[in-house]
Amino acid sequence: MEHDDDHTSGQESSPLGRGSGTPGQTGRESGRDGSLDLRTSSAATIGWVAIGAAAVVAILIVLQVPATAAVSMLGLPAFIAVLAWTCYLRPRATLRPDGVLVINIVRTYDVPFARIVDIDRRLGVTLETDSGKKIGVWALPNSGRRARREGLSRGVVEEHTPSEIERLEAAQRVWLQADSPGGTGGSGEVITEVRALPIALCALTAVWALWGLGFSAAL
Repeated sequence: MEHDDDHTSGQESSPLGRGSGTPGQTGRESGRDGSLDLRTSSAATIGWVAIGAAAVVAILIVLQVPATAAVSMLGLPAFIAVLAWTCYLRPRATLRPDGVLVINIVRTYDVPFARIVDIDRRLGVTLETDSGKKIGVWALPNSGRRARREGLSRGVVEEHTPSEIERLEAAQRVWLQADSPGGTGGSGEVITEVRALPIALCALTAVWALWGLGFSAAL
């Protein structure tokens, strides 16, 4: 666990209960405290479609392949399902009244709004803290542009901000407006943690899948 201890002088955070009142349609409430999970709808769709396809393949293997061979061959759909969860369903940004919890594939970052000085959207969403630390939000790649057709053949590219990113920016604005100079408490710390489970699961199922492919080739 890592702590980012460089605080901005004079800037304080206050506990808020209004962070969930940001506008928008995208997101899913994840707790009674008003927290909200954000990820792109395309990522969730890809993840669940891949898991569904892996489940179908696993069922077909169980129904059509002898038990001895099925045990090894189930490694491939298991690897696909774990990879889909790791890359598309696990990453998310959880909005809370006083900050955002960024969950990437391996690392998680608990970032108070008091420490965020910029939300960069040039190459995907990146949070910059007052100490200069840059935190990429894997769950919110910024599409940034959207093609719009004019007439029959002409197309125009215009700026477009996905609703998930609008929610993140709006939540920070709500906190800034509600925060008062007379508030109590410090600006908080940016807490970084490393989660080994996703990589371990991917490695184990990859070995299982390779074993199954080798077993199949030997038949």
